[in-house]
Amino acid sequence: MGPLDVVALQALSKQDSAYGAVGMLHAGPDLQAWWIWKDHEDVEPTVSVMDHDDLLFVIRGTLRLEFEAREPVDVRSGELFVISAGTPFRGYRWPRDGEPWLFLAVTRAGATFTRR
Repeated sequence: MGPLDVVALQALSKQDSAYGAVGMLHAGPDLQAWWIWKDHEDVEPTVSVMDHDDLLFVIRGTLRLEFEAREPVDVRSGELFVISAGTPFRGYRWPRDGEPWLFLAVTRAGATFTRR
């Protein structure tokens, strides 16, 4: 397999929902990677909790991350942020009427997340 063009939203598989689109880039024995695209999406009503650290790299736009008991964090194009395992969070395009948003998420293979 050759390189995948993340900016062009190429992926091994894609899934669309009211909350955005997700493209699987890699699912190996040690590592998983996806791109996430949001444009006029709904904000997920629940928070997510990963069981392993989740590395996020924003390619386009601004990602707002909300956490329990702390101020939101805005992660802009070109910036990287790691969400520690066990941290409840919600992420969405910011500002809400702003440009589309694209980021890369990388975590350990087999990592799971729950919604609550």
